[in-house]
Amino acid sequence: MTARGRKHKLSALEIFRDLERNFREGKLKPMYLFYGDESYLPDQLQKTLIKHQLLPEDRDFNLDVVYGSEITVQSALGMCQMAPMLTDRRIVVIRGFEQLRNNKLFASLAKRPNPAAVVLLICETRPRFNADPYRALKKNSKEIQVAEFTPLWRNQAASFARGYAKDQGFHLEQGVEQLLVEFLGTGLAMIVQEIEKLITYTGSRDRKVITKRDVLQASGQSRDINVFELQDAITERRALDAHRIAERLLLGASSRQGEVLMIVAVLTSYFVKLWKLHESRRSGAPPSSLPKQLGVPPNMMRKYHEAARRWPLQDVERAMQLLLSMDSEIKGFSKRSPRLIMTLFITRLLSEPSRQHAR
Repeated sequence: MTARGRKHKLSALEIFRDLERNFREGKLKPMYLFYGDESYLPDQLQKTLIKHQLLPEDRDFNLDVVYGSEITVQSALGMCQMAPMLTDRRIVVIRGFEQLRNNKLFASLAKRPNPAAVVLLICETRPRFNADPYRALKKNSKEIQVAEFTPLWRNQAASFARGYAKDQGFHLEQGVEQLLVEFLGTGLAMIVQEIEKLITYTGSRDRKVITKRDVLQASGQSRDINVFELQDAITERRALDAHRIAERLLLGASSRQGEVLMIVAVLTSYFVKLWKLHESRRSGAPPSSLPKQLGVPPNMMRKYHEAARRWPLQDVERAMQLLLSMDSEIKGFSKRSPRLIMTLFITRLLSEPSRQHAR
């Protein structure tokens, strides 16, 4: 099939926006199955569906929100097959649907859904579509919509952050959305939580603008002592400065474990970019394509080329292995303190300068 003939695969955000519009306008199917690692979007769709399709006074008798681990399959089916009271429809939400014992019995409901209900099934893990009830749910595409919410790309998460702040009446200074993604990753729940914290932090100002300085200060960092200064010290192999900055970061943190996890996330993202740069060079990719492949602005490429010169591929791969090890340690696979884990990481990372750098 030619590129022109290929069907465009919708992103999680595109799927979300289509469903959100349908839920607002009442263009509904009797059943939906949502799954995927990006849990924030199904949560918001649940809220939108209830808010726009069921009046508050009708919810006592026509709304059920239950958890698969807490009910029987017979009770769940009964809720889904029940007729609405004094209104046109009822809504049933089953969260953790994969935890509902004997949920294969939903295969019969999938073949003949209740037209007077909207049933929303939310899975926390990827369903096995080669077995019922998921096979039956996916087969009846006329009456049931199955939607996967995969993690967003970095640029999509950054765009979401800017849009969310705008919806709250705030403007993000240029680069703030990328900074949030660097700190937090692409999980939307974390991004929303951080933006709401920043809104509270800056809310008394006349100008509703969130700056990079706000992000650093709200996280307990400063203009001079922050994770990007640590990143630069590591890039330039300034071991003493790296230890000093890391120590200051941990001393000023409300949670040392949380601070180390944030540092791991930022440094991992950075070294992954360096790894992609090395691989792209090796494959002969045109220079004009590199910013998109790395997910960085074109004016930042000079900095990454210089970093790649200091950090050959073998050193980048070693750094990624050490970061993976530190991530496991800080999450409970070690009895060492976060401070010691951080110190050992920097020591191991910078104690053996690369052969290329040593020349």
